Amino acid sequence: MRCNTATFKATDGTVLSLPLQELIKRNAVIARRVNGEPLAHSVGGTNQLWIPGMPAKYFVRDIAEISFTEEKQPPRIEEFEDDGRDYTNRPNISVAADYVCKLGSSIEFSGYASDFDRAIVAIQFSLDEGVHWTEFKTEHAVSEKWVYWSFEFCPKEEGRYCMKVRSVNDLGKPSPHPASHFFDVIG
Repeated sequence: MRCNTATFKATDGTVLSLPLQELIKRNAVIARRVNGEPLAHSVGGTNQLWIPGMPAKYFVRDIAEISFTEEKQPPRIEEFEDDGRDYTNRPNISVAADYVCKLGSSIEFSGYASDFDRAIVAIQFSLDEGVHWTEFKTEHAVSEKWVYWSFEFCPKEEGRYCMKVRSVNDLGKPSPHPASHFFDVIG
């Protein structure tokens, strides 16, 4: 079978199709570890597509499925200037936590947030797919440093949960693509 398109589907519903030749040319990889540590420790998620020299908006996280197809017109990569500012996921955020929590126990979420040349003024959390957000202000945040954060949650019921997390910069702009972490609460 011939193919010219790779389509990545993530656990959060993100779908991204890219030209296969560009991925090969740029030596794209799906990373599971960074410096020997699980990816969740540094950027959140269990895996991430990394494409050298490309903006982070193409770095799909928590890939659940990849398909290869031949399209009449393969997808195009938008023009971009490699100046470190062509990112659609500004401000950026990550989240990591355990995947299983005992009912009545707390689960700790942690991660980092950054926005290159903007300060992060708040971290927001949602357990209802982003319908409602709970905000926690960050103090003394500056644009030159990442904000490392942690948050504890004590579930009241068993079940499968998805914690969505986003950061807010000093212009009031929230992350356009919140980080997601799925976890199970057992009795």
